[in-house]
Amino acid sequence: MFYAKMISEATGQTNPKILADIEDSMRNDIFHSTLDWQSKAQFNKGAREAWELLQFMQSPEGLEIINYMMTS
Repeated sequence: MFYAKMISEATGQTNPKILADIEDSMRNDIFHSTLDWQSKAQFNKGAREAWELLQFMQSPEGLEIINYMMTS
C-alpha cells in the first residue's frame, strides 16, 4: 500500500487494515479517482474525511441507515 504512511500521518491510524480501508474510501467515496493528482492538503483532508466516513458507517446510527437501505 503506497499511501499508507501518508494516510497514517494525516489520520493518526496505524492498523494496516484500517489504512487500506481509508485508502479505498478515498479512491471510491471521496475523490472518485486516483490519489496521485491531489495536493498534500487535499490528500490529508480526503484521508480525514474517509476516516470519518468509515467511523460513521460503523456507528449505531450509520449501521441503522445501512440496514434500512439494504432492506428497503
